[in-house]
Amino acid sequence: MLASIGLIAIAMLAAVPLAGRLGRRAGWLLALAPLAAFIHFLTQMPTVAGGAVVTSTLAWVPALGVELAFRLDGLSLLFALLITGIGTLIVLYAGAYLSDHHHLGRFHAYLLGFMAAMLGLVLADDLIAMFVFWELTSVTSFLLIAFQHDKPESRRAALQALLVTGGGGLALLAGLILLGNVGGSWQFSGLSGEAIAGHALYPAILVLVLIGAFTKSAQLPFHLWLPNAMAAPTPVSAYLHSATMVKAGVYLLARLNPALGGSASWSTILIIIGAATALVGAVLAIRQTDLKRVLAYTTVTVLGQLTMLLGTNTHYGLQAFAIYLVAHAFYKAALFMAVGSIDHATGTRQIALLGGLIRHMPLTGFAVALAAFSNAGLPPFFGFIAKEFKYAGLIELGLAGWITTVVMILTNALLLTAAGLVFVRAFLGREGRYPHAPHEVGVPMWIGPMLLAIGGFVFGAFNNLAEVWLIDAAVQAVSRATVPVSLYLWGGFTPALVASLLTVALGVFFYLQRTRLRRRLSLWRVLWRVSGDRIWDRLLKRVFAFATRVADRFQHGSLRQHISALVLAIAGFALIGLFASTGEDFAWPEVTSPVNLAALLGCVLAVAGAAAAAVTPGRVALVATLGASGLGMAMFFLAARAPDVAITQLMVETLTVIFLALVLRRLPPTRLVGSRKPAAKRFHAVVAAVIGAVVAAMMLMTVSQPLPGDIARWYLDNSLPGGQGANVVNVILVDFRALDTLGEILVVGLAGLAAAGLLAGGRQEDEAALGAGATEGSADFGSVLLRQGILPLSALLALVALMLLWRGHNLPGGGFIGGLVAASAAVLVALAFGTTRARALLRVPPLAMLAGGLGIAAVAGLVGLFHGEPFLTGNWIFPAGLPLGTPLLFDVGVFLTVLGAVLHMLLGLLEREA
Repeated sequence: MLASIGLIAIAMLAAVPLAGRLGRRAGWLLALAPLAAFIHFLTQMPTVAGGAVVTSTLAWVPALGVELAFRLDGLSLLFALLITGIGTLIVLYAGAYLSDHHHLGRFHAYLLGFMAAMLGLVLADDLIAMFVFWELTSVTSFLLIAFQHDKPESRRAALQALLVTGGGGLALLAGLILLGNVGGSWQFSGLSGEAIAGHALYPAILVLVLIGAFTKSAQLPFHLWLPNAMAAPTPVSAYLHSATMVKAGVYLLARLNPALGGSASWSTILIIIGAATALVGAVLAIRQTDLKRVLAYTTVTVLGQLTMLLGTNTHYGLQAFAIYLVAHAFYKAALFMAVGSIDHATGTRQIALLGGLIRHMPLTGFAVALAAFSNAGLPPFFGFIAKEFKYAGLIELGLAGWITTVVMILTNALLLTAAGLVFVRAFLGREGRYPHAPHEVGVPMWIGPMLLAIGGFVFGAFNNLAEVWLIDAAVQAVSRATVPVSLYLWGGFTPALVASLLTVALGVFFYLQRTRLRRRLSLWRVLWRVSGDRIWDRLLKRVFAFATRVADRFQHGSLRQHISALVLAIAGFALIGLFASTGEDFAWPEVTSPVNLAALLGCVLAVAGAAAAAVTPGRVALVATLGASGLGMAMFFLAARAPDVAITQLMVETLTVIFLALVLRRLPPTRLVGSRKPAAKRFHAVVAAVIGAVVAAMMLMTVSQPLPGDIARWYLDNSLPGGQGANVVNVILVDFRALDTLGEILVVGLAGLAAAGLLAGGRQEDEAALGAGATEGSADFGSVLLRQGILPLSALLALVALMLLWRGHNLPGGGFIGGLVAASAAVLVALAFGTTRARALLRVPPLAMLAGGLGIAAVAGLVGLFHGEPFLTGNWIFPAGLPLGTPLLFDVGVFLTVLGAVLHMLLGLLEREA
């Protein structure tokens, strides 16, 4: 299962280069990924149909008990087949539909990314993993809907879909957290329905989960985003509205039905909201004049009916849910692709301009006919069986079911009318008034609708195939108890059959009277004044207005006020935590060493430097005082017997002073800012004193607490025998906690790249302003004596850097410290002789050093994998008794990464300054 998701993700990464090289033909190659996944899931059908469950687990966050647990049962298999099968056809269709679009590769990447996220959603058994995939579908659908970002309606629809589904996602996250705690498991398969139903938090869980599901599956009152998503290209509409995103909420409801579906509140909410959504969608569909919007609103109707069927929890109702899920996916994807073909071939989707297309597009017309018949619920199509079982499931509920059945008869009659608009009005009758001459589309555009439409016929006529291999297992996965499954086309003269006959008769009548029906509906002006889009726009406008008022109030441009508010908030929350703690937490830490004069002097220097920085007006003096404060901290670390930390602090302060001096000397002079009133100064002093006292109290409380175990003793005892080094600090960095260090040097590299980009942002403009007289990388030191003295000093620093690197495993030093010292040597050469000379001496560009360092560090970690051990496990050899191992290689990577990042940033700054 994970391999299927990974294969589609790899195809996503390859989409852009393949499309750039192959053009529209890339779709055929990219479609192989979902096709392979579809075949894989087909091979699992006998196992799942036999009642077994396929599982796969990969540890993700073991400390939190979160794992990528995948589970393939009847429900997830049904969805996986729809996602990958229809997805394969959509990829082919999109390659032809958008063949002339300059961002076809990007579209394929978005589509495949969405497919992988949706597949992960339906296969995930872990609650948190499912939610991650859930949010990925929201993000990727936003990219798909906004693909034509040059159109305002596309941007608006994408933002609306993201805000609605994203807001529902936040509610769902809260519901899932409560569900995991109450249900006794963080996996769907382990949730206890009895424990959840009897818990006081059940109403909260129910409301939060339903909000998440309703927003995703466009249930009232969150239905408005789905029709607006029609602004996306047709392949997106065909995929989102048939088998994927809009079905995600329905899938979640089905997945949680065994755990949450035993209560009357569950059934009542789902039936009422589902039936109302279905009726509203059907009425709105009839009023549309665009074929694509007609199909969009009928999707809202079907989603409402699926939600309603889950709420029935009857034998026929759950069977109807599974049948309708498949039938709708087949005919709706076929119809959407066919409508896209009509638009592609004629230049319009307006119903009034269409007619007689069967003469020009016979293959597409045949596919539309089959799909429309299934949509209308006519025998022998799969949609007819779904409608029969739907009525039977509602009738099982008694009086409430009969009332709902009447509503569904009206709803399905309107669906039949919509099917007539799509096929009869567009393909039969007199010739339409097309913007340009229609023609049959190519194979990639008609093969998908044809296969899906034929699938709806085959599953209806030979329904035992669907029953045995798909529907039975899906129904058992959704139900709370075993449900006998038996599909049929003819079940005798039953109330459900009577309801079906009434539906067909009423639907034909509505179609024949469609003009009058629309006119009558238009007279209900009171209803049409209530527009979801109008309400949404007003709500968003008021939210933005409120945000503007808040921003005007708080974004006043005063850094001092911002910092004061932030500091006071931090101090307030910290004090709440301190006062909420027990009295034992305030125990004064035990004194373990006598007062050290050097450490005391270091503290005094650090405090004095910080105090001077607070009152010093000049920039250069400010840099000097901050440097003095850092020097005091280095002295304290050295006195506290932490030479590695002291050297690191000293080198960081040195390079920081150089960096700040280079930046600040080019800034224009500024006047003093801030209030000179004594009251304001006293307030600032109080704020500083409060945060200082709070942080000190938190530190004292922290260091006074005993740590579980004795990790320091373990490091001391195992550093030499386990890490082959006597310098415990460096052994921890490059061996015991090497993964942390790898993340840190990655951050260092990214920070260096980002800072260099920002610092060099105006370099071209500066060079143009300075003219040809500017020399890149000119020296900053004019003294000949000083320049001649720097060369041997830099060479000495370089040797010291190499020595620190080599000896760091046993004595103070290491790759990080060595990299900083080597960078200082190179910067001195650049200041004295210019960056051109410095780069010539380096021989290797700093960017290459950075990349090489990260690569070497990663290679050092891979050695452990080749030996069957965890990543970054140290491996050692002892030639002539000399210990050489991957931790030393990792330290070289740290050295090069730090050196490359610092030089890439500072040399770029010097070149801009020149």
